[in-house]
Amino acid sequence: MKPIGLLIHGPEVIDECEVEEAIETLKEEGLELEAALGGITGKTAVIDAGMRHVIDISKDLKPSEVVEDFVNRGIDFIVLVNHAKTEESGFMLGEGILRNFIDRSSAKENLSFVQLEYRSRIIIRWLVKPGDENIYRKITGVFSEFEEREPYKLDSRCKKDVQSDLVYREIRGVHPGEKIVVDGVVIGMSSHENKNNSVTLITEKGNLVRILGGMLIKHNLEKLRPLDLEKEMIKTASVIRRTKPKRIGIDEVSRKSIKRKKIACLFYTVENLFPKIEGRDADVEVAVAIGDDTTSIVGDLLKRFGIRMIGITDGDADGLIEGIESGALEEYVKFLPPDSVILRLKPERDDIIGGRVKDEIFNGGDEIELEGDVEKQFEKLKHRIFDMAEEDIIGVLSSPTAKSEKKNGECTGMFSIT
Repeated sequence: MKPIGLLIHGPEVIDECEVEEAIETLKEEGLELEAALGGITGKTAVIDAGMRHVIDISKDLKPSEVVEDFVNRGIDFIVLVNHAKTEESGFMLGEGILRNFIDRSSAKENLSFVQLEYRSRIIIRWLVKPGDENIYRKITGVFSEFEEREPYKLDSRCKKDVQSDLVYREIRGVHPGEKIVVDGVVIGMSSHENKNNSVTLITEKGNLVRILGGMLIKHNLEKLRPLDLEKEMIKTASVIRRTKPKRIGIDEVSRKSIKRKKIACLFYTVENLFPKIEGRDADVEVAVAIGDDTTSIVGDLLKRFGIRMIGITDGDADGLIEGIESGALEEYVKFLPPDSVILRLKPERDDIIGGRVKDEIFNGGDEIELEGDVEKQFEKLKHRIFDMAEEDIIGVLSSPTAKSEKKNGECTGMFSIT
């Protein structure tokens, strides 16, 4: 029997130990499984739960791309395992993943796609192709406490006004004050007075021009490519990780390596972070992160690997990470790996200095090789960035060295802010 592909989405279903329950239940029924994470927000949860040997997090694939990867490898019965914030948002997630897969591959007839939604304990039968009814009945049998629900129809998500060239897309299941995220960019917020749990995005010739029921964050729109609202995966959230782990796994992240090549990498987003860390031809020894949210997310992951970081921020965090409230420099202490430093620059200067770092230090790319002694190369890199940003620096946060930490992870050194 071919294995079933488990598509894991988000940190909540991992933190709540529901993924483990699902895997154990299906295996007890005699089903063979392959599990992979879709998206990037659940990676730290997988690491914290000690499940890297169970759930593949080595690729940075969107959920629909994980489905495509499974199908290309002959695994065509997919179970989406998720814990949405509302039942409606759970339906919208499943619909969006399936729609994006179909739009790209046109292989609807070759796929069975079922959603195990822990938020409201329902099973959504999106697609079950001929010959897979027996597998579907096995799943509903072992999850008998889950209610079977009919899927949404895959109708068009958008309305188009031909005369004005405007495109409208309603996003449902949105709570007041939530951030609206497109391609990892926070493009706006739902109004705190929004009582109907929806917002509508409006684009003109691919450019976002308005949010009904919310407000645009205009300076973030510069980071967006032209949008096709029909195909975009749009997320809404207060924070990326709504839950805390119910248990911490015993597996430790190991970085013992015999790789000869050592590199420093530049990150404006976290899209390619994990493949860089897990890359086979080089060890990432230093990460340079540009932007407040990128710095906090990158630091939160890198501290699990003991990779040092230089963060360049200017205090305009969008607040997607729990613990970042006002954007004050001291709030970044919990996200800073050992031997690391964060620069706080004057407003709207982090992208400008980041551009210079990319051009002048990384030669227009996103990685450079560290030849010779890594410690000396790190200090040299740090000082070059300090010199480059000297006139804009208004604060510096430094962490203690790895040697000053106790074995149990409690820090004996002192974080310093200057």
